[in-house]
Amino acid sequence: MVYRLRLQAGTTLIEIMVSIVVIAIGLLGLASMQINALKFQQTASQRSEAIQSSYDLADRMRVNFVYTRPELYANERTENETKYTSKATYAAGSSSSHTAPNNCNRVVAGGACTSLQVAANDLADWQLNLKRRLAGGAGYVVPVAGTANSTFDVTVMWQEPTLDALDSSCPKDAAAPRGVRCFTVRISI
Repeated sequence: MVYRLRLQAGTTLIEIMVSIVVIAIGLLGLASMQINALKFQQTASQRSEAIQSSYDLADRMRVNFVYTRPELYANERTENETKYTSKATYAAGSSSSHTAPNNCNRVVAGGACTSLQVAANDLADWQLNLKRRLAGGAGYVVPVAGTANSTFDVTVMWQEPTLDALDSSCPKDAAAPRGVRCFTVRISI
């Protein structure tokens, strides 16, 4: 009996096709990771802008809070908190032009701006900066009741393309629609 050897043919072609499929799957995974990294980088950038904007307003508030004498503290605290309260809804805040009502960078006729005028300018300038720095940017500022010091919840709102639901961290009175992200910082003055 004579045995004949049979040679295999075509296995190299199959191995090459399998390796191409494996490499293609790896490249698709790599592309997906890159797209997610870009998406999350944009989200992180927007959150960073929101944090900076919140602390910018806090610094403006600290500079403009007026406390003269201890016996006047209660009245002055109420006035200070009232002048920095901004309860506009998201729709009103994101669509307004936010022009400063006074030019407190220069001396106005009859003297410098009052504390109330400076506060109005601070809020208008802050809202305008939010619109410039964030897509659909708007702000919401309310004092927190029952605190020993003047304390505010400063909320920065913006449109986030990856969000398709209501953000539970948005204040209810701000009436933020779906797709709007909210970032709130509690600030004591």
